[in-house]
Amino acid sequence: MLKIVINFLLALLLGLSGATQANELLIEQGGVTKIAVHIQAQDYTHQIRLWQNFRDYWYTQGPLLEKEAIRELKQGFGETNALMCDSRPTESNILIWLRPRMFYNPQLQRYYGKVIASVYAGDGKPVATYVGEAQKQGLLDIYPDRDLALVYQSSMQELIKKMKADTQFQNAMNNKAFLNPCAIVNLLPEPKIQFMSF
Repeated sequence: MLKIVINFLLALLLGLSGATQANELLIEQGGVTKIAVHIQAQDYTHQIRLWQNFRDYWYTQGPLLEKEAIRELKQGFGETNALMCDSRPTESNILIWLRPRMFYNPQLQRYYGKVIASVYAGDGKPVATYVGEAQKQGLLDIYPDRDLALVYQSSMQELIKKMKADTQFQNAMNNKAFLNPCAIVNLLPEPKIQFMSF
């Protein structure tokens, strides 16, 4: 009898972990979410330049911002409530378009970062725009990726605080979900290509 109970419990645990893995796979492949996140393609392809004396540092903003943004949005709004448009969410309540800005002051040895978030309802109507800004002391020639990631992380944390405090955002997030929310991305204005500073 004890052996049957143990086998039953093991089967139940395996079934739960399998369901969890299936749910995670569904989320990764796209699905229903509250927040669809878009970062313009040029932030992945066009590098910007930060400089210090005779040293240039070129990097693409998109990958660093994406990693920090998704992590912070999932912590702020729930693990399954934020997906990049690349994951092709089938339904979403809102679309957040993130636009990064970064500047480095070589005299002060300080990074100045800004993330602008334009929020749209799933049907394309603008909800609000939020700005998160952060600064960090650091040298451009010692682990700049780490410092840049921390600036984006702090900017996203400030953005999320503003979003949580805004009733307009909360109402939009709790309204009905729309199908294929990332389809409106093609209607968003194309920003100017940035090479340096803000």
